[in-house]
Amino acid sequence: MGAETLIALARQVRGRTMAILERAEPAWLMWAPAGTANHILWHAGHALWAQDVLCIELLTGRSELPAGWAKHFDMESRPAADKGPWPSREELLAALKTQLGRMEAILKATDPALLGALSAPGDTGWHIVHALHDEACHSGEMYLLFKLCRAGKGPKG
Repeated sequence: MGAETLIALARQVRGRTMAILERAEPAWLMWAPAGTANHILWHAGHALWAQDVLCIELLTGRSELPAGWAKHFDMESRPAADKGPWPSREELLAALKTQLGRMEAILKATDPALLGALSAPGDTGWHIVHALHDEACHSGEMYLLFKLCRAGKGPKG
């Protein structure tokens, strides 16, 4: 898979994540239904974290997450128990947009042979596609929460 294909996928997936985050009412951002733990803000931040680990850090050797954000958004985070302070929607949207631009630049500069390696976990291309798939799944979760709130099942906006 080439850089242009990965960039197109990243733009599509990230666009959906950002659109849901932008459209959610402020009261909906940190709401999770009883029996669940993850909210819209966490799902969006987790997408940022996953792309950082599985794309940017993999290809550059260093994380570009803002200081302290991994504790809110990594695989070990527990959003329901995390009292913050959390990044604001605006901070998270800016980070998602900036990261997309960085991903595009990094992917364009990466050896196409690395990006085309998709056959097994450990292959560079496999990790990047995995991160994009993970973000797509999380944007689906965001949309379900958004729909519940819009239908009056969550907090009032």
